[in-house]
Amino acid sequence: MSQALTCIVIDDEPLAQIVIEKLIDKVPFLQLLKKCNNAIEALKNIQELQPDLIFLDVNMPEMTGLELVKIMGNSNIQVIITTAYPEFALKGYDLNVTDYLLKPISFERFFQSVKKANELISFKKEKSSSYNQSAGEASLLKDSVETKKYFWVKEDKKLIHINSDEVLLVEGMKDYIKIFLAEMVIITHMTMTKIENILPPSNFLRVNRSYLIRKSAIKAIHGNMIENVLGKEIIIGSTYKDAIRAEINDTMI
Repeated sequence: MSQALTCIVIDDEPLAQIVIEKLIDKVPFLQLLKKCNNAIEALKNIQELQPDLIFLDVNMPEMTGLELVKIMGNSNIQVIITTAYPEFALKGYDLNVTDYLLKPISFERFFQSVKKANELISFKKEKSSSYNQSAGEASLLKDSVETKKYFWVKEDKKLIHINSDEVLLVEGMKDYIKIFLAEMVIITHMTMTKIENILPPSNFLRVNRSYLIRKSAIKAIHGNMIENVLGKEIIIGSTYKDAIRAEINDTMI
């Protein structure tokens, strides 16, 4: 990539900081801005430096790493948890962190994690750029009365506003669907047919009976598997192969 991803390491153990720093040094597209000894110190530096990515320990004095994530809220900063305690993994994913690395961390696993963060950041920048051009293309959506630029869904007792441009993947589960956004997953009572009518058909592909994927979020196709920018691999259904092949042929350089 042409521009490095800036990052901050947050860990109360100096040795752990050194380990992460050495791993960062091995990745050409990472640039370390700061090492912080606790979450309170980190919060100030995050606000001032606005890094693309933070490596965050969980167990720290005064404020834990998970508490810091909650304070950051819906930040665009990617968060990779680094800890020796596997029991925090579920809590971390509930907060929509990018990844969870269990110490000791191998370089292979580290690189896999930062590659995922890089792809999510690139996708958001691409989405932001394409959004600025969307005004002139809005008339293309008028052919479908059901298609919506944004819509509301209900999750538990909460109503959530969703921009169609933010949807990366939809997974059907009988009478429910999972809507995958870059930073969160929403589960709501809706059929695949209804969500397929709501989302712009020119931007999405039906991969099989249970999955609808954004075309621009497709990362690779290998054999009968399709992989998206979230790292999720999905089997291509036999009845959908021709449509996917036609899409590839239309956009092949």
